Amino acid sequence: MPDGSRSAENSSSHGADASPVRYQGVTKRYPGADSDAVHDLDLEIPSGEICVLVGPSGCGKTTAMRMVNRTVEMTSGDILIGDRSVKDGDAAILRREIGYVIQQIGLFPHRTIGQNIATVPKLLNWDKNRTDDRVTKLLDLTGLDPEFADRYPSQLSGGQQQRVGVARALAVDPPVMLMDEPFGAIDPISRGRLQNEFLRLQADIKKTILFVTHDVDEAIKMGDRIAVMKKGGEVAQFATPTELLMEPADDFVEDFVGADRALKRLALMRVRDVDLWNAPSTQAGRRSDDVLNELKTSEVPYAVLVDGENRPLGWLSTRDLDAETVPVHPDSTGVPMIDADTTLRDGLAQLLAGGSLYGTVVDGRGRLTGVLSVEIISDFLASKEAAEVAIPAVDRPHDD
Repeated sequence: MPDGSRSAENSSSHGADASPVRYQGVTKRYPGADSDAVHDLDLEIPSGEICVLVGPSGCGKTTAMRMVNRTVEMTSGDILIGDRSVKDGDAAILRREIGYVIQQIGLFPHRTIGQNIATVPKLLNWDKNRTDDRVTKLLDLTGLDPEFADRYPSQLSGGQQQRVGVARALAVDPPVMLMDEPFGAIDPISRGRLQNEFLRLQADIKKTILFVTHDVDEAIKMGDRIAVMKKGGEVAQFATPTELLMEPADDFVEDFVGADRALKRLALMRVRDVDLWNAPSTQAGRRSDDVLNELKTSEVPYAVLVDGENRPLGWLSTRDLDAETVPVHPDSTGVPMIDADTTLRDGLAQLLAGGSLYGTVVDGRGRLTGVLSVEIISDFLASKEAAEVAIPAVDRPHDD
């Protein structure tokens, strides 16, 4: 019997190069329905970008995404991945070539994490060494310890399981990934962290991604382009997040985006992209007088206690600095630690949740890079720079 998986393995070996996705007049009407679930959809998603499909329940966004891997068959039109129609060839082989992450994660409970990640490579008859190397690489890529390979899904947290779901979708290095409400079942704190981690990962892997969500804030944070869909399966607007916030196409889009569009502009910038303040930082045992002298010219009225790896441990209070030397344990350990890759909007939310005007900003390894303040965010919103960020790079035509 011929090895039907060999052609799939060969084609997937070139998956490192992302492919554009083009919808050409795609329509889907389910049998017995009075109207289309998706109507005459024309979209082009450039290689290496995240396109978010967002809209109210029943607008056809998940149906539109699932037609890419033919888990839903289109009624008419065509979808191209690169220059190849998804209609060409066997649907099962197509699905092995496309990464797929779902909200429920869908890990096999009776298989180890390593076996879950290796699902598609096994279908493609990869040898054991190649598969094991890929599993190890993906665990590292998604921030999981190699020892997780021998654990079972029930032994992992929800956030860890979602990372495994992403690793499994990346197993054969696909040119396109589909993500259906991938962070919807995660608690808000873990959700924000996973979003940031995935954006960092995407900066390295540069996949073409179709991402479905009902949450417009998530769409603005995650998407390079956003397709706002409305009832009847039509696209009300296809635009960058900036264009969507500054020039909503009609009343439906304006209402869907929300009245707080100005505040949502904070989701267009990362904390690392603004000028952070500097606070004196010190390790335990240093002379307090030296720290107090640094505070006299500091932008921040508090000093930060750090460990030997420059990771913040807390703010030093006046009482802390009354001692001759800096203590090992500061009075205030509840200092908000803000990821440099998070959005300004999420950074502001962390400051407000912590009841603080200041928060330490850390890099991916938890090391101090500066201080974010409410004043920095306020000044940014009022600045010319903020206005320029929110102006589309290309003038868009307006209908009369």
